[in-house]
Amino acid sequence: MGACFEYMELKGTKNEVFEKFEKVQTNDRYENGHCYSGGFGMAAGLKFKDRVAEVNSSESAEDWLDDNASKGGPALAVQLYITEDGETVWGIGAWCAL
Repeated sequence: MGACFEYMELKGTKNEVFEKFEKVQTNDRYENGHCYSGGFGMAAGLKFKDRVAEVNSSESAEDWLDDNASKGGPALAVQLYITEDGETVWGIGAWCAL
């Protein structure tokens, strides 16, 4: 069975991002099924990583997440930056089964 890498960015506290990600997963499972859809619904939850030195842009976050997420595991979230409004932006990536 294969897998595809999925990436997105969400703003908020860890709790807010966790709730938003759960909604993304629920919507993905509703639209694409609960099994081997290749979307975020296939990730085993969400795990926040401590600040990663190599991550300083969306591109570097996507590269790091691509290298460090594992198929069948949770989606990983890394902090990208804090907006002028004080909101944290997170890069989220997962290898999703299809």
